[in-house]
Amino acid sequence: VSEVLHGADGTDIRCGVIGEIGTSWPITDSEKKVLRATAHAQTQLGCPVIIHPGRNKAAPGEVIRIPHSPKQSCLILKELLEFAKMGSYLEYDLFGTEMLNYPFNLDVDMPSDSQRVQTLAFLIREGYEDRLLIAHDIHTKHRLTKYGGHGFSHILKNIVDKILIENPKQWLTFK
Repeated sequence: VSEVLHGADGTDIRCGVIGEIGTSWPITDSEKKVLRATAHAQTQLGCPVIIHPGRNKAAPGEVIRIPHSPKQSCLILKELLEFAKMGSYLEYDLFGTEMLNYPFNLDVDMPSDSQRVQTLAFLIREGYEDRLLIAHDIHTKHRLTKYGGHGFSHILKNIVDKILIENPKQWLTFK
């Protein structure tokens, strides 16, 4: 709460979101405690929260039982629609990362950029265009253009949409 209201790490630079809060699967007792604290802080502040549920199709539904807006993980379309109906923003990250399986759980198929865009188009057709967000999730230097990666310009060059400006502006506006 203090980092949002007053500043982070001894500075006056205030955080605009709480997160990213990651959970594993099954969600541990410690993670549940963090999720409850996150929901409590969000209730006080009215700011957005980013949550990355564990790699299991039941994880987003489990996370949403605590009142906040979790980040969506890989789901089949029927389950994705059920999750969207709960009112959460659906954020797709890892654009530019092309692999067949999630390396830490080989049973999880990783979508390609094409599959991510197809899923976004499906959600738009279903009326959820005002609840979509996208990101790179660049978290290692080999993904930067300087080191041969696709870099931060990948989405702007290849996947520009309303999702980049209007939805984040609405989502990042405190109540």
